[in-house]
Amino acid sequence: MPPLLVYIEGCDKVDAIRTCNMTKKYQLKSEQVIAVNNLTYNFEYGKIYAIMGHSGSGKSTLIQCLGILDKATSGKIYINQKDIYRMTKREHDKIRNNIIGFVFQNYYLNNNLRAYENVMLPMLINEKYKNIDIKKRAIDLLVKVGLKERINHYPKQMSGGEQQRVAIARALANDPSIILADEPTGNLDEENEKFILEILKEKANEGKCVIIVSHNPIVKNYADVVINMSRGTFKENTNEV
Repeated sequence: MPPLLVYIEGCDKVDAIRTCNMTKKYQLKSEQVIAVNNLTYNFEYGKIYAIMGHSGSGKSTLIQCLGILDKATSGKIYINQKDIYRMTKREHDKIRNNIIGFVFQNYYLNNNLRAYENVMLPMLINEKYKNIDIKKRAIDLLVKVGLKERINHYPKQMSGGEQQRVAIARALANDPSIILADEPTGNLDEENEKFILEILKEKANEGKCVIIVSHNPIVKNYADVVINMSRGTFKENTNEV
């Protein structure tokens, strides 16, 4: 059961993330850019979403706002039916650490830490793992993503595909109920693309909400819902697979 659920009579299923008239604007010199435009949508648990679109369509801005890494200019975002803009910074930090797992194209690994130490980092500040052997859990996660032989390696000793697998393991460290992935296969070869997308699909099958933003058409093959994004909004031909 996902954490922080609020029961509402008449609702059989709680949405993972819901946006209501969400807009995000940027001011670039004298020009105002609308990155996300009045977006209303429900993301459910147990599904993997592929948000497709060309560069500049608003995909990455959307994922930043959904993950509370950036703030919408107007509108609402609900995570597990709770309005994130009525929460404190401490509550935001708790959601990002306990509920949301992030996977980024550029990995963001600490080059001074070994693979298992990078995976341990999120667990170090999670009370849930206070009495658990987090080193063992980190190693188990690395084995799960096929890095048994790279546990003690530093990021610079690994290929791009291996580093992304470490990033996946780190994203899963706190067993998040929502996984946000921003171009997770952008720098990878076909074999590593398939491996990482299969892991994310497995997580959706376990009941988690997985949202992938990408321009890679291969992602569509793994999605339950394919969404086309253009000029900051979802196009009308949004469809379920």
